[in-house]
Amino acid sequence: MDDILILSRVLHYGSALLLFGISAFQGWLAPQHLARSLDAALGRVVFVASLIGLASAVAWLLIASGEMGEGWSDVWNPATWFAVLTETEFGKVWQVHLLLAAALVSFLASGWGRHWRFMAVLSAFYLGSLGFIGHAAMLEGAAGRVSRASHVVHLLAGGFWLGALVALKLCLERFDQPDLASEISSALQRFSGLGHLAVAAVIASGLVNVALVLDRWPTDTSSPYQLLLLLKMALVAMMVGLAIVNRYVLVPNLENSEGALRGLRLSTLVELALGVCVVALVSVFGNLAPQ
Repeated sequence: MDDILILSRVLHYGSALLLFGISAFQGWLAPQHLARSLDAALGRVVFVASLIGLASAVAWLLIASGEMGEGWSDVWNPATWFAVLTETEFGKVWQVHLLLAAALVSFLASGWGRHWRFMAVLSAFYLGSLGFIGHAAMLEGAAGRVSRASHVVHLLAGGFWLGALVALKLCLERFDQPDLASEISSALQRFSGLGHLAVAAVIASGLVNVALVLDRWPTDTSSPYQLLLLLKMALVAMMVGLAIVNRYVLVPNLENSEGALRGLRLSTLVELALGVCVVALVSVFGNLAPQ
């Protein structure tokens, strides 16, 4: 049962990050002509992501019902679902989260999903609501409010960073089109500027989360939670290193060097792969006691 819950979490976090990051990129970073050229491809990506998000949200609820109840029999028991949704902190958040998931699918299926700025706002609430469950919800009072706010910031900053990378990868594949090259360069510059803020927010909120949830630096590698947390931090550090190289070495030489373009394409792909690993780690140690 734990394995299915972890898979549901991976799919759910990943799809939510994609929805926000791609929508933000299309709504605010991509110049008009570039955004239109990417509409069809990215529209398909976010629609599939919304379907995966809704399905994994339902699966998460079912498995959580089984874990809070009597096992597999309660996974399929509507009475247990209702009890979880109405009597637990997770369930109260999940009621809103499921409504947002259904709204995103309906909005995209209706053909109105190309209103990217509205999509970005809706998906920001959708992604941010995940900051009110799990370890973020363990604390009470002022510490609990700070913890939840910090997790929301962590999710939104990470979503902007990782989700926008998918759109950027698609942009780089079209860089050899003369009518798009200048707009792609403009989008890269905009992303690089805001990326500094996103990376800083990810690091700062991550440190706050560690301080509040674990209450010490994760140095005990005999603890599965702390070991996986350290691995996550190492992967994020590698992503930050790649982002710095991209911003200060590759992007400035993009229009003058074919090698810079190849390097940026590869670096973006590696950064995305590391991001997937981070999401997987978070989904695993989010299921462990923070000790």
